[in-house]
Amino acid sequence: MKAFLFDRDGTLIVNKHYLSSPTGIRFLPCAIDTLKFLSSKGYKLFIITNQSGVKRGHYSKSRIDEIHRELMMRLQLEKVYISGILYCEHHPNERCNCRKPGDYFLKLLVRKYDLDPSVSYFVGDRREDIEFGKKWGLKTILIKNPLNVEIVNLADYAIDNLCEIPEILNEESS
Repeated sequence: MKAFLFDRDGTLIVNKHYLSSPTGIRFLPCAIDTLKFLSSKGYKLFIITNQSGVKRGHYSKSRIDEIHRELMMRLQLEKVYISGILYCEHHPNERCNCRKPGDYFLKLLVRKYDLDPSVSYFVGDRREDIEFGKKWGLKTILIKNPLNVEIVNLADYAIDNLCEIPEILNEESS
């Protein structure tokens, strides 16, 4: 199965420092249209996100689940269906295997959905997103911002916004 895996904050939605309320969800430009396009091309859609705010005490697990239910509901209203949201709640110092670039969630998706990394993509805005994708054989797409210019060359593609993803797929298929 081919898939697009997305980071959440700074990739699909506006990055708010420790987003702690569903009312703070704001989709980035082209997020919904791009997700619709990818679905129409047969890609399963997933979100994999590091959410250490749980362990840091900024919000509870129930609050993050509430945020993700709201995110899914808003997308479903737009006829966009995310197959799953997977998140790591651990602090970076815990060195768990579910925090990107660890492989726990990718192994889970391969096992549960028969995900094929060789025909799948990871889209994110941080070094750990690109390292995660590269480490496991996914094509990587970096959403550029002023804080990540030093890693632009690490990704297979570096784009200004999600509007450019259909162009990437069109180039690859020609």
